[in-house]
Amino acid sequence: MSYCWGAGSCGQLGLGEEAASGLVRCRPGPETAGGRALLEAACGERHTLLLRPDGTVCSCGDNSRGQLGRKPRSGQRQPLRSYTPEQIQALEAQIIVHVSCGKEHSLSVCNRGKVFSWGAGSDGQLGTGEFKEQRLIPKKIDGLSALRIIQVTCGHYHSMALAQDGRVFSWGQNSHGQLGLGKKFPSQASPQHVTSLNGIPLAQVAAGGTHSFALSLSGVVYGWGRNNARQLGLNHANIKEKVFKPYSVAALKTIGVIYVSCGDEHTAVLTQDGSVFTFGDDSAGQLGHRFSTQMPGPQKVEWLDGPVSHLACGSYHTLVYMSTSGQIISFGRGPQRHIENGTASNQGEQTQNFDISSLVSANDLSGVRVKMIFAGTYVNFVNTLQSQDLEHARGSSSTDTLQKISRIDRTLIDKWMAMNDGTDEIKEAKREIAVIFSSPACLNASFLKPSSALEANCVGVDLQKAREVFDELAKKEWIANTINSYLIVHLIPGLPLHSAHQEALSIFLLLAECFVMFKEQNLESFVMQLARAINSMSDRSSNILEKFWSSLSASFLDKVVQMFKKAVVSQLPYYAFPRCRDTKPLLEVLEKLYRVNKKANYTLQLSNFYIDEISSTFILQNDVARWRSWQATVNSCNEDDVPIIFCRFPFIFNLVSKIQVFHFDSFFLQESAKVEAQVLLRQNELLRKSELPEFPVFPLQVKRSNLVEDTLRKLSHVEDSVLKKQLLVQFEGELRGLDAGGVTLEFFLYLFEEMVNPQYGMFMYCDPASPMWFPTSSSVEKKKYFLFGILCGLSLFNRVIAFIPFPLAIFKKLLDKKPSLEDLKELNPVVGKSLQAVLDYEYDDIEENLQIYYCVSWDNQEVDLIPDGSSIAVNNTNKKDFVNKYVDYIFNKSVEEVYEEFKRGFYKVLDREILRFFQPQELMEVAIGNTNYDWNAFEKNAVYWGIYTPSHPTIRMFWKVFHELTLAEKKGFSVMFLTGSDRIPVMGMDCIKIKFNPHVTLSEDHIPEAQTCFHILILPQYSTIEKLREKLLLAISNNQGFGKN
Repeated sequence: MSYCWGAGSCGQLGLGEEAASGLVRCRPGPETAGGRALLEAACGERHTLLLRPDGTVCSCGDNSRGQLGRKPRSGQRQPLRSYTPEQIQALEAQIIVHVSCGKEHSLSVCNRGKVFSWGAGSDGQLGTGEFKEQRLIPKKIDGLSALRIIQVTCGHYHSMALAQDGRVFSWGQNSHGQLGLGKKFPSQASPQHVTSLNGIPLAQVAAGGTHSFALSLSGVVYGWGRNNARQLGLNHANIKEKVFKPYSVAALKTIGVIYVSCGDEHTAVLTQDGSVFTFGDDSAGQLGHRFSTQMPGPQKVEWLDGPVSHLACGSYHTLVYMSTSGQIISFGRGPQRHIENGTASNQGEQTQNFDISSLVSANDLSGVRVKMIFAGTYVNFVNTLQSQDLEHARGSSSTDTLQKISRIDRTLIDKWMAMNDGTDEIKEAKREIAVIFSSPACLNASFLKPSSALEANCVGVDLQKAREVFDELAKKEWIANTINSYLIVHLIPGLPLHSAHQEALSIFLLLAECFVMFKEQNLESFVMQLARAINSMSDRSSNILEKFWSSLSASFLDKVVQMFKKAVVSQLPYYAFPRCRDTKPLLEVLEKLYRVNKKANYTLQLSNFYIDEISSTFILQNDVARWRSWQATVNSCNEDDVPIIFCRFPFIFNLVSKIQVFHFDSFFLQESAKVEAQVLLRQNELLRKSELPEFPVFPLQVKRSNLVEDTLRKLSHVEDSVLKKQLLVQFEGELRGLDAGGVTLEFFLYLFEEMVNPQYGMFMYCDPASPMWFPTSSSVEKKKYFLFGILCGLSLFNRVIAFIPFPLAIFKKLLDKKPSLEDLKELNPVVGKSLQAVLDYEYDDIEENLQIYYCVSWDNQEVDLIPDGSSIAVNNTNKKDFVNKYVDYIFNKSVEEVYEEFKRGFYKVLDREILRFFQPQELMEVAIGNTNYDWNAFEKNAVYWGIYTPSHPTIRMFWKVFHELTLAEKKGFSVMFLTGSDRIPVMGMDCIKIKFNPHVTLSEDHIPEAQTCFHILILPQYSTIEKLREKLLLAISNNQGFGKN
């Protein structure tokens, strides 16, 4: 049964010609043809469509534009109006499931998802591809024939459709932006994809007079079109009267909207808790607000007594129904009503105002179980629950009749998993999979979090659920293969690359959880294509995606990182071939992820980004050469022609790779000088010139007796270009020979030992066990810090590990990173811990109890950290600022001049860009080594020559004696005696392979001898363990000097 009321002067109530002459109060509705029940009603301005449960459609009212869809009877003219409902014959072959009316046009959707249109079409609102004045009978919209449409909605002169795959299409008039296509688009005569909504899991589309809305399953409302009366609910500054693309309505984001309805220039929304919010034009009282002045933006209709279950907007009124109380409430009035003059002499029209809300009382439907309510310009309809519907009536609402877009649920999963490939029923299952896995919107819809869990910048999908579902589906090969096909062909090419909406971009996170992305055969086709898509995103979309990444837990962020890393590894074998250029998009996405991880305070460790496979290939040596060549031509080369260069993405390098790159680079620089000299020498010989090329190495001859001053004096006169050549050191008065590194090692060992000594005066020590730091007032000339920086650079450039007791802070500063309180704790544990105690102090009596001021004592000086700091007390409000200024003073302000000189010298030798590959701790260990001794590894890695083997008696005695030595004795032997330093290389003791050589001419009366440069120990054969111990200790006690002792 149905009910209706209103002013049906054109017959749109369907109650007959007599009822059309006046106002009709709420009463039972018209009998549709055959006396069947009403499933759905749609009301245009002066016509009505009535859908019956059997899928047939009846129409009544004005037909001046063909909006009733009637064929004229043979020999008759097209009827101008119909006062009773009559079936639309042209649709009788279809099972119609949904209808909608514009001002003078009509749409219907059949059970196969096909859309039919008829009526006025001069603005293209019929979607048939032409701007035709009118169409009298329904015609299928061919532009939607490839889709399954689940919802349609009509504005005055435009139409919209929601497809099962989540896409929205619009057509018709666009003079106010109501199609959502953008400013440049005129009116459209055929359906156009509203790409701005691509990827958003939508629940509903709704149209007003010249404005439009889409509602997502998460309750986010998007509005566009005319906004002259603020009917879009947008209340931010500089609001426009026309909005040409979907815009998220911020005021509605957190209230749980589940349904939207639109009038001519007003809008109403229904929320999960049964509240109604309205906004827009209130000239007829259609907003239901009882304010003395209209409030901007959506406002709740406070006076409604009870939760609302159903909502519908007429052109100038709003209708609500509360199922718990059975009350139906209408607020707002009708427009001016056109009525015919009854006199024969004057058949013109007159107008009459009427109050449509006065035609129904709250309790008129008391005792009636309302199913749905429908509102138009002049008339309203209500259909009721049939007896077979009553058991499902509890909790029914306006949303119940809305068809939903496709999504994965437990029912579907169980159905798919129960099927086997080759059966007839599997075709339908594959179609279902095709729709969902071709659509970003459907996949997003499948894993939505409850709207209560959504927050700003929060990921709106349940990634854990997605991971579990994808893993479950992967167990069926036919499902996996089907998913595989549709992801690559449809979904990835259709990703929302330019969306400004968070909901749409969740798909990029879901893809990283899908099993197909990690299959070896898919790395190139899937992951590379995904990387290109991410790199093609608009800045706004990219920023949203990066915010999503930054909010992920370590487990999910790492899954994304590993997916792209795995694809890079798959391309390493093709490094020498042009196709490896395809690796660049992958690295660019990894770089974005690396930056995100850094901003998120390192959710993942840096090692998660390392591609370890690179260090075990030939790639790095070639890559360094490519990198340097690219740097030389970067301003003139076409980026598309540049081969892949891993050095442009140093975050993927593990420590081994970084060291290899650094060493290759320094080696190339040193060797290129030699090559250039050889070429020039050959040219001069051919030209019979006596001119010699510049010496291809850096020879440095110094006095052992005056090592520091002589070295600094000679360095002062060296040209910058010479510093990047191989350093060859010779001590004056000593035998000249081939230096395989041992003399250079000794040179730096004793040079730095003297210069860092507190007695030398260049550096200060807070206590004897602490690292050194620059003094606030130096007792040596500033130039020495510049030369000391050069020496530090030279030792690193020439691969010499020399212990310089700097703290980690110096390496942070060299890499442009700020030292922190933790660095001060290393430099001066007493001061550092005291400042930590200040930060940790939680009581309000900090001023009285601690009595600390912005005046500090450092390096025997009293310093105000701020003007008049000695009179400004530290309290709980400013204590963080005090600590920051204290740390800044010690590491920066107090040493600015001498540090800058040191830094200038350091980078005279070294390339700043390549050092940035390293983290501060890594650079520190590369430069000065560490003390992570592993004596078992030292023995395990030993190499034996000649008669010596691990089981030889002398070797067995040696290791027994060695492991009984004190730590100082072990260091003295295994490191200083063999390598010239007591520091371990950053790669550990695996880098130190002691080689035992049984010298045939040495008797057991000789002590062991070493060839330090090559880690060779010449060990005589000893008869007893006591003899070996005596000679070994004697050798250790004489460990200064190189070569034979």
